Amino acid sequence: MAFKLRLGLLILGLFALSGSSLSPQTLAIGDILNTLNHDRQSRGLAALEINPTLNLAALAKAQDMAANKYFAHTSPQGIEPWHWFKALGYDYAYAGENLALGFTDPLELESSLMASSSHRANILSPFYSEVGLATVNSNGTTVVVQLFGSREERVSLRQ
Repeated sequence: MAFKLRLGLLILGLFALSGSSLSPQTLAIGDILNTLNHDRQSRGLAALEINPTLNLAALAKAQDMAANKYFAHTSPQGIEPWHWFKALGYDYAYAGENLALGFTDPLELESSLMASSSHRANILSPFYSEVGLATVNSNGTTVVVQLFGSREERVSLRQ
């Protein structure tokens, strides 16, 4: 028993000295984009392009949620998702937002979002051509913000 305790302490000490931590890894934006576009392209939809302005808007939203300790499309102060688009100068014809909390794996994140009809609708919307992505680590939990947009009006013949 003493051996197991010493071994556990040794491993914990080595882990601490190596600079590693037990906190969740932050998702890479590129990995999130790849999974989004894989789902879109496998259904015949065009890939989304990263838009730097939308990335900044997504980051501002993620930081606001972390700073004000909420997880919702509308902040406790009544700020709606569209505020972030407009605040950073993204003049949209179509806009949408997906939020996620607590994911460390891009495939698990995408699977969860695709299991929700509203999140899936954003991911697979033919009206969106651009996306902004941000992840923020807040209190050991990863907050993900996906902002979808298009500056072009698109006509649909769907009924």
